[in-house]
Amino acid sequence: MILCLTVNPLYDKMFARVLPSSWKPGEEPFGGGLTMTEKIRLIDCRSLPFSPQLSESRMGQARESLGAGLIQRILCFALYLLGLNRSAIGRTLGIPPDTAKSIIKAVKRDGLGAFEDRRLKRSTLLPKQASPEPPPITLQKDEDHLVVDFGIRDRIIKLCRHDPLQIKTVLLSMFNSGLLSTRQVAEAIELTPSHTAALGRRLQEQGALSLVDQRQGQKEDFVVNSSVKAELIQQFAVDVITSGRTSSTAISERLKERCGIVVPDRTIRHHLSRMGLGSIKRSLPQLVAAVKKTSNNCSEP
Repeated sequence: MILCLTVNPLYDKMFARVLPSSWKPGEEPFGGGLTMTEKIRLIDCRSLPFSPQLSESRMGQARESLGAGLIQRILCFALYLLGLNRSAIGRTLGIPPDTAKSIIKAVKRDGLGAFEDRRLKRSTLLPKQASPEPPPITLQKDEDHLVVDFGIRDRIIKLCRHDPLQIKTVLLSMFNSGLLSTRQVAEAIELTPSHTAALGRRLQEQGALSLVDQRQGQKEDFVVNSSVKAELIQQFAVDVITSGRTSSTAISERLKERCGIVVPDRTIRHHLSRMGLGSIKRSLPQLVAAVKKTSNNCSEP
């Protein structure tokens, strides 16, 4: 072990220091000089000349860029580092000693950020931290719902799959806000990406009512008009009364033979159902028979 004596000229004191094990003869015992990361030189301000004019000019420039509050905190902590007690710091800066104590305590605890006003939303001293990337939003389908999952616990939206207007309104609103991609929304509402983008613009410009399906269907039967329906009802009644049964295929064939009307049997079934004729297939023959019997009884002398 090699012991080296060093002298601090500012305070006329001698210190004993142990040389590092890696030191070799001919090298400087403690490196090529003190650095801010290793040793900080003690400063004796009593022998330093200060210029009030330069101080005022530099304070004005710093106040414009940093603000008076930040400068005051920096000076407070700098005076603390130079060995001034808190009461003297308060008197020098014109602040209460407790305020100086709070500033020093906050800087020692929180570091560089404590020099700034905590009410600021962003720090001008600390490096900007990249905000974490939010989790992707996913769409999932179950039997009854379309689930919008935000990737955060208990943060989901359930949309009823039987309410297409609700689904379109919510998903297209999220698309317009940049939360969902065109592909995600297009797959969910089963439309092409171009049609989806067009609906998004329509929602933004005209509101949710623009997404209501405006198709009203055919208001008037052009093929099976009133005269064709009359023949259909007549043929239905004849078949039921004469044979007690009927079929759409038989009615279609007889309409073609008798009237030259071509109506597919599927169309005939549709109109028979709409007019409620299927429910009277059994009761109609009985009603006709009862009417005939009553009529015959009334005609007897």
